[in-house]
Amino acid sequence: MSDVREATATLRSERPAVDDDLRAVLDVDAAKETWTFDDIPIDSGTFGELVSRGIVEKVDGEYRVADRDAVQAALDGEEGQPTADDSSPSLEFDLDLPPQRVGVALAAALAFVVAVRLVAFPSVFRSEHIVLLGNDPYYYRYLLLQSLEEGASVTSLPDGVLVGEPLLTATLLAVTKLLGGTVEVADLVLAWYPVVAGLVTAALVYVLAVQVTDDRRVGVASVVMLAVTPVHAYRTAVGFADHHAFDYVWLAITAVAAVALLQRTSTGKESERGMLTPWTLALGGIVAVGVAGQVLAWNAGPLLLLPLALYGVVRATAAVDAGASPLTDLPLVGAVGLGGVLAIVVHTTLDWQELYVVSTPLLLAAGLGVVLVVGEGARRYGLSARVTTGLVAAAGAVVFVVAYTVVPEFGAEFSQELGRLVNAGSVEGIAETASLFGTQYGTIVGPFFFFGLSLFFALPYLAWCLAAGWSQNRPIWQFAGSYGGVFFLLALLQVRFAGQLALFSSVFAGVAVVHLSAVTGATVRPAMVADDGRDSWSERAPELPAFSMPTRDTVVAVGLIVLLVGGLGAVISPARTTQLMVSDESYEAATFMDEYATEEGWEYPQNYVFSEWGDSRMYNAIVSGESRSYGYAQSNYGDFLTSPNASDWYQRLDGRTGFVVVDRHSGLSDTDEEVMYNRLHGWGNETGHYRAVWASEDGSMKVFTLVPGAAVTGSIEPNATVTATTTVEVGGEEVRYRQAVTADAAGNYSVRVPYPGTYEIGGTEVTVSEEAVESGGIVQA
Repeated sequence: MSDVREATATLRSERPAVDDDLRAVLDVDAAKETWTFDDIPIDSGTFGELVSRGIVEKVDGEYRVADRDAVQAALDGEEGQPTADDSSPSLEFDLDLPPQRVGVALAAALAFVVAVRLVAFPSVFRSEHIVLLGNDPYYYRYLLLQSLEEGASVTSLPDGVLVGEPLLTATLLAVTKLLGGTVEVADLVLAWYPVVAGLVTAALVYVLAVQVTDDRRVGVASVVMLAVTPVHAYRTAVGFADHHAFDYVWLAITAVAAVALLQRTSTGKESERGMLTPWTLALGGIVAVGVAGQVLAWNAGPLLLLPLALYGVVRATAAVDAGASPLTDLPLVGAVGLGGVLAIVVHTTLDWQELYVVSTPLLLAAGLGVVLVVGEGARRYGLSARVTTGLVAAAGAVVFVVAYTVVPEFGAEFSQELGRLVNAGSVEGIAETASLFGTQYGTIVGPFFFFGLSLFFALPYLAWCLAAGWSQNRPIWQFAGSYGGVFFLLALLQVRFAGQLALFSSVFAGVAVVHLSAVTGATVRPAMVADDGRDSWSERAPELPAFSMPTRDTVVAVGLIVLLVGGLGAVISPARTTQLMVSDESYEAATFMDEYATEEGWEYPQNYVFSEWGDSRMYNAIVSGESRSYGYAQSNYGDFLTSPNASDWYQRLDGRTGFVVVDRHSGLSDTDEEVMYNRLHGWGNETGHYRAVWASEDGSMKVFTLVPGAAVTGSIEPNATVTATTTVEVGGEEVRYRQAVTADAAGNYSVRVPYPGTYEIGGTEVTVSEEAVESGGIVQA
């Protein structure tokens, strides 16, 4: 390939809007042997680029194209002819890939994404175990290991997996089997899948940002902003094998494919649009797969399709206001409906999800279709945008009421989900059900824990995108604004949707970074917010400089802007991930209980670990593998700690609990000495059934086993108090145990003790054997 052709191809890849300028220069060059700058209809910035790259050369004070054939070949996308200067033949494809410098910047940004998500690496990969982060990942570990144990396949999942997140489990199972199918491989897959999902979504965010803004600088900035968005960072961190990371991938695929479809059906010159072309069919198919994936990956996946409903209303009314037909969006509607068909086929074939869940895309497609048809009717009859809005809203409401009435399961699930969404505050201490601005995290500072400052910089651009998209009838801006706006509203209700919001807020935060950098003079404004406001898809976009090597001043200016927008997130992201790590003490306690249960030959539920519900799945995954639910711990552990009745709780726990774990809890530090929390932190003093078997070095965490306890009986003065005391060794430390009882009116007493050893009781030494403790035997004082 000639140097001129290569330079032209590079310029086109960096600035797709330069094609019209190149053709204009070629026309002038064909008419004149040499010419001046005044003869060509392009701006000085573009002209300078052509000269500096050698595409245009200076001859006797005037200019000419250095190689007309090479420039034309680059414009036509033809294969370059080998020249004597070529070291080897080359074959080029007309792919819109980033140029080399942008590619390096993008690769660095993606590497940064991965680096932030590996903060927990030492905590996850321990000596003998892969210790996942948080609580819920152990639920998916249980489902995966159960599927492996039962010899399940992607097409024959266990019954307990079919509803909820079947696509996630099937994917994890397929990858695990592909790599060997062992428990060790399953743990590795669970540990690494979130990082892979985070990397994929970051790459798709780059594509989405470039689609929306037509600016690769914004694309790279968006990836950097996503890298340091705390809610995305910790939910895609190594070891956090929750369903969220998987959901992000399907959401991003759907959004990118939908925008690409809109670019070919609803934007650009009418002569270049096409409803049914190979590209639209392919992109429609990807949208359909993405939509089906969302509802099969999560039983609340239909909520992730809500932005399409808002987009349909905005699109129809904006098109009518601009005098354009909204029916150009029918391919998108068809793709959504096809996604519903695919989901129903999978449901019918594999029994995945409930029918009302997988049929939601069909209902949505019907609603969108009605909205677009009503909008088209309003346009043809010359109705105003305000009247159209009312008609469109009414049409959508009719479709919803029909679906609510005809499909009772849909109505019941909708009511249930709506109740969950509007429920203020967290549900039973589950953090993700709290509001983004709720009191649990702080009304003002709460969003900082999930977004740093980037959300506050992104929101004005999000609002502008939605408003400008409507007023200027730009479907892609309407689409991006609708997704960002709906997920922001959902996050206001429950913070579990903050991760979905992060995919879109990072795009607008990227716009903020580039725009603010332009304000400092370090670069030029992104096309999206350029002064002339031209449509970068249908007209020549505002001229942008090439993505060239920056100067020192530019690096400093842009670096300060990046720190301003994303710096707080860069600090909070690793801190939030650290909060999810299993502490060294908890891991040591878990491995101790595992070894203890193995030595004793305990099987589930003999080795069940009763603990704070947030740690329950982790402990039981390591000790017994039974980490499906934390329900029992969530319902009972709090009452257990605050109860003064040790014997009653022993009766309730005996037979279904092997270990009890207590940790320091600031909320219980001022409670009465009689409650179980204080008794157990006192090594089981004043209890007869709880034997301490392990303690952390600082004594803040203790592990107990349940034993019948030996009953030491004797006689003293009537109604007198007798105290049994002994010294026992726990974790290499000698501790003092005591138990006091009051004799009856005849002077008889019975004191139950959980430790074997020699006790001092009323001045008398009594030896209690291990057998007596384990069998509940009676020892005479």
